[in-house]
Amino acid sequence: MRTNTGLADETQPVVYENDREQYLTELGLWLKEQIKQPTKQESESVPDRFVVAAGLNAEKILFLLQGDTPDAHRLRSKELNKLLESYFGEEIVLIPLGEQEWIFMGDKEIVTEEAEEDTTEAKKDSLNAFCLGLHELVASEWAGVFHLSASLPCIPAQQLVSVTALLKESVQLGRAFHVTQHIHLPWDLHLERLVASIPDEQRIRFIQETGKDTLIFNDSETLATLETFFSLDCNVSETAKRLFIHRNTLVYRLDKIKQEIGYDVRHFESAVLVQFLLLMYKVTKKH
Repeated sequence: MRTNTGLADETQPVVYENDREQYLTELGLWLKEQIKQPTKQESESVPDRFVVAAGLNAEKILFLLQGDTPDAHRLRSKELNKLLESYFGEEIVLIPLGEQEWIFMGDKEIVTEEAEEDTTEAKKDSLNAFCLGLHELVASEWAGVFHLSASLPCIPAQQLVSVTALLKESVQLGRAFHVTQHIHLPWDLHLERLVASIPDEQRIRFIQETGKDTLIFNDSETLATLETFFSLDCNVSETAKRLFIHRNTLVYRLDKIKQEIGYDVRHFESAVLVQFLLLMYKVTKKH
């Protein structure tokens, strides 16, 4: 047993089961402090005392998991670590970042072994499939809602701070813009990142000038139709199949949207404008 008596309340010291748990906890505390300082994120390397012990010089894929769980069903690091090691088939570096939040690493060969080609796009597709399976496993084991993000291969010794910050931002963006989704990958959120960086005043002005009736975005059917349509590259037939509706029903919905806001999303320029309008409306209405 290891104890940490350097706490404000020395009557109840933190008890660690082993050295590994202690240095991973300390690494998590160090990581949280670095993320609070944006100017350091790009250049800050992990201290040597953690690098060798956690094997951070090898190329890894980083994952961030956040849980919104009932108090009675709090997920413990030890339980999560056991589940992850069974899923990855190897020892996992699991770093606690806070209440129900962890960063962990997997060998890139294990995670992307299903990739058909050695290209970035193939790795992204393989990572997406891996995350779907991982999220399903975690969500089936514990009560609550879990959000997951992942990175492309990186060297944690040099990139742990910057990549962790990116994954935290990706989960934040995903939760703001796509409330029904639980996997938030950085390369799927470029537009959302751009919209979130625009000042409130400019977003509101854009909505007022281009959005004739943005109230239709409050309609769940309209929202699902547009989001599915955009995610499938504005393909009418594929969107109808994904929504389990007849093609003519989808055409009727798109015509109705055109009447409401004055833009036909079957045309490229209108589709781009409405997608930006929808994203800006989502983030602006939260303020």
